[in-house]
Amino acid sequence: MNQKYDYIFCGTGASASLLLMAMSRNNLLSGAKVLLIDPERKASRDKTFCFWASKDEAICLELETIISKHWEKVELPDNSLLSLSPLRYNHVSSLDLYTEASRIVAELGFEIRVAKVDYIAHDNEGPYAVVGETRIRGNRIFDSRTPSHNINQSRRYHLYQSFVGWMIETESPIGKAEAFRFMDFNIEQQGFTQFVYVLPFSPTVALVELTRFGKEIIREPDAELLLQNYINKEFGAFKVSDIEVGCIPMSTCQIDNEPVPGVTVLGARNYLVKPSTGYAFKNMYYHTAQIALSIKKELEIEAFNASYENVFKGRFAFYDELLLDILQHRPIQGKPIFTTLLKKVEIPLLLNFLDEKTSMEEDFSIFYRLPWKPFLAACVRKVFKSSFLRPFILCLLSLFFLLLGYGSSLQTYLGYTLFFAGLVAVGIPHGAVDHLLESGKWDLRKTPGFIIKYLVQAAGAGLFFYFLPTVALVLFIAYSAWHFGQADGKRWKFSDLLSGLWGASVLLYILGTHPNETHFIVASMGSDSWSFSCPKWSILIWLIPGLRQKNLPVILTVTWLFLSSLLPLLFAFGLYFIGQHSLTSWQHIKQHLKMSHKSIWIHSLPFHCGAWLLLAFVLLFWPSQDLESLWGLFFIFIACISFPHAIAMHGMYQKGAKKQFKTISK
Repeated sequence: MNQKYDYIFCGTGASASLLLMAMSRNNLLSGAKVLLIDPERKASRDKTFCFWASKDEAICLELETIISKHWEKVELPDNSLLSLSPLRYNHVSSLDLYTEASRIVAELGFEIRVAKVDYIAHDNEGPYAVVGETRIRGNRIFDSRTPSHNINQSRRYHLYQSFVGWMIETESPIGKAEAFRFMDFNIEQQGFTQFVYVLPFSPTVALVELTRFGKEIIREPDAELLLQNYINKEFGAFKVSDIEVGCIPMSTCQIDNEPVPGVTVLGARNYLVKPSTGYAFKNMYYHTAQIALSIKKELEIEAFNASYENVFKGRFAFYDELLLDILQHRPIQGKPIFTTLLKKVEIPLLLNFLDEKTSMEEDFSIFYRLPWKPFLAACVRKVFKSSFLRPFILCLLSLFFLLLGYGSSLQTYLGYTLFFAGLVAVGIPHGAVDHLLESGKWDLRKTPGFIIKYLVQAAGAGLFFYFLPTVALVLFIAYSAWHFGQADGKRWKFSDLLSGLWGASVLLYILGTHPNETHFIVASMGSDSWSFSCPKWSILIWLIPGLRQKNLPVILTVTWLFLSSLLPLLFAFGLYFIGQHSLTSWQHIKQHLKMSHKSIWIHSLPFHCGAWLLLAFVLLFWPSQDLESLWGLFFIFIACISFPHAIAMHGMYQKGAKKQFKTISK
């Protein structure tokens, strides 16, 4: 299209409305050509926005005309009243917010389109939004479309704050209409964390809202039954004048935002929803106010786009994750935690804490009054889920084997026991579910074809070893390095080039720091002698990107690889292949298949057992039974079954990358 706008708003919800109001206050819209695009017209009350602030804060002063009600007292479950001073709790109806934004739009004659924005991109002419087959260009695009989270991220949390609210009119006056009820847990928990808000607007009119924190969104019929019982018990006879239903993500997962020049991201799409509470309105107000002020001063506003790598950092992010961990794994502990907070912590202090405005000393005074066992358990779970735990354990294992003495009988016994136990537990099984990677399920019609294809690929690799052992060895090292680097690179978010370099470095380092043992294995596989060696310090070069990216798992991995170079080859390789590669690939397979560890292992059993039976058959009937020949045969067997596995895993990673690209494009 030839038509170009000064500003395009993709989404016209709360954050877009607040930005329109902020830009209007700063006289930035007069004479501007503005387009607003949204799948639906915002012409009804679909949400309730609440925030706390002192009456002289900018948010209260500038939004005074749309703040429909405020409360200076809170009613606790024991019916006692507490003052919020110097704060007060404010209510904004979404309809009042949308109406104010619509007034600005109508007054200045802006264009509105009821349509879905498919995606936003940028080319040499600037940013543009795509609607159907049409590209719509703007000097600046504000993107507040509903975000999509990558909920399959490991070590991240994704829950929901789902709610159903009734605006009611009671026959009898509400007992304490001058105060609101913040979190009343006097309802059935049903295995979740559930509570009721009560916002009285008059002695006989109130919004009563049931809220659930949990992995499952509350069903309206379930909520209606709980609301009916609660209101009858607390307020007597009533009638419902309006219903509000919604869901807010409580998430630390990555949002499908790719930085696009000329595009500013707003609202929930810009990580402005606090994960532990779901509150966002106040954050959105100050975010949009800063954007408008920067535009007025002709300053760059790209910095207002939050980077996922920097969002969930600091102590308050740590607190949020602890609470989300509890709500996810032990939801019934939510009620005693929040009840204790409301009973033992002064409300203004609690609200400042939720606003992330408290000091470390104040934080400690709050946590000191809470039940400590759930938070300690959450800390332990967090440590066990952390990305640095496994490389740290591998560091300890490497040190342990070093202390046993090189080649000692105890080192040999424990090392071989751990190596073969690891092969049985995860080393072979992680490659025995390749039949599931394409479709995610066992398909009797496709399985025979898959087995034949797998055996043909493995047999092809075996023929290479028989006729061209040196070429086969080079190819084995090449595709193993590629496969290892691909798994680690995905885990550490390396580029394809850096992943390939890492995989080659690790494999050649393990082999090159054990030249004599490698020579024995290579010779037993029928290849020429091994002459490559490398100094033990060479892997330390990888500390540079690790330190530069402040990537502790990389730093620890480099450390234990250096330590393992002082161990026998089989143990050094086993620590990497089982402790690093197999477990990493297993986690990626789990995320891809969305199956439990137990389910994956059970599904791997047919091919897992088949692999061992095939190996036993070959070893048993192999003409030469000398030790060197059998070791060579064992490693050739591993090389042969690794080839189709590397291809299958590459397909899985490519499929995942395409899916992620499609999600981002949408």
